[in-house]
Amino acid sequence: MRKYYTEQTMESIARRVLDAYDERLYRGQPRAIPIEDLIERHGLTLEFQYLRKNGRILGKTVFDTGLEAVYDMELGEYTLFPVKAGTILIDASLCEEETSTGRLRFTEAHELSHWILHKGLYTGTGESAALQPAVRETSMEIQANMLGSALLMPMPMVKRCFYQMRSGRDNQAIVQAMSEVFQVSRQAMRIRLTNHHLL
Repeated sequence: MRKYYTEQTMESIARRVLDAYDERLYRGQPRAIPIEDLIERHGLTLEFQYLRKNGRILGKTVFDTGLEAVYDMELGEYTLFPVKAGTILIDASLCEEETSTGRLRFTEAHELSHWILHKGLYTGTGESAALQPAVRETSMEIQANMLGSALLMPMPMVKRCFYQMRSGRDNQAIVQAMSEVFQVSRQAMRIRLTNHHLL
């Protein structure tokens, strides 16, 4: 049965996840959250592969051991790749450009969020949860985005950073500076600040 999580619940889940790793991540000085360390702490494995020829899928969370189709750039065709349950597949294209650091980190956080929120729904179904930017978002994708944002940009840290940086800066400069601190995209930071009425 699918659960509906409120935004407040997502913030609470993020706080518990971050506190379990290092409570300074939630209440400490503003900095980038070590998302790959959090993924490993949950017993998950990160694997980088070309998931689709056209980059249509950025990430995939594997709940059941089996085979996943990945694109072999050298052969120019899809092949079946063996994966274990608890694997997060990330599209290798996100590692190729420095400008996609924010997208890479958000994709990782999004997929970790699927594991935290939806493991019970997917385990045993043979399905994977996949981040497809071009597809209209389902409620589970929205939930994974919300928790991913809360993990990468904990609100106490975001507020502290915002009030430290706002003097003498316009909104665009604040978003730029804060996105660099948290190593997220400007879009993700703008949405986080706007949703919490800071912009």
